[in-house]
Amino acid sequence: MADPGADVERRVGGGAVSLEIVKRTFERFGHDDPLYAVLSHPGRRHNKWDLVEFFETGRREIGELLRYLERLRVPLGHGRALDFGAGVGRLSQALAEHFERVVGVDIAESMAAKARELNRQGDRVDYRVNTTDDLAQLETGSFDLVYSNITLQHMPPEHSARYIREFFRVLKPGAIAVFQVPSGSPYRPGSLGAWWYAVRRGPLRRFWKKVRGKPPVEMHYIPRAEVELLVSESGGRLVDVVDVSHNRRGTNFRYCAVAAASV
Repeated sequence: MADPGADVERRVGGGAVSLEIVKRTFERFGHDDPLYAVLSHPGRRHNKWDLVEFFETGRREIGELLRYLERLRVPLGHGRALDFGAGVGRLSQALAEHFERVVGVDIAESMAAKARELNRQGDRVDYRVNTTDDLAQLETGSFDLVYSNITLQHMPPEHSARYIREFFRVLKPGAIAVFQVPSGSPYRPGSLGAWWYAVRRGPLRRFWKKVRGKPPVEMHYIPRAEVELLVSESGGRLVDVVDVSHNRRGTNFRYCAVAAASV
């Protein structure tokens, strides 16, 4: 099977930064203002999140997720769940109320350390650090659910594409992946558009965010057509796509897909 990550890199034109820059950015936020880095809501910067309120947002989100899957009538096991981009465990702890075991994966050790400090679910949640664009430390076919929200958007598209492929590797046959990633126009590799994407989404965005006093995180995308092809290439069956754009419709999607019987 062709490498879907490489295919996306060729078709989209690659990313603006390496995972090392993503890691450094979130390591710093994990030390300085970890809750705001996860949910950058107005008035919550400089460690002004109330812990109860913060984790309640996770419980509401997971509750909505489970109701959504119930409406789709896709069978869901409740053995193991993967929270990809776990941060400080906002969603991991909520998932642990519905699954026997939860693995929360994040790129930053500072985030994982804070998640362990704030964990109230005991050994039902296992927080791990993953700094490569694979999930090799996780067993093939071992999860009933993979969930990722507001995470893939912060890394170059070739890396997020490889993670999406890994989602389907670690899922049990018939298990479910729900993940969100913005969409946008594709660019031919080596073109002026690809160069401008790299500059605009990379150093220019980081600089502008710093000037505005906001976390200098990057925002990347994979065109919807590429994501749908990637799911198919990875052995998944797309069940539903929801437009979760806040302002401009068609710029941000949540995907729900089921892993094939054999990947």
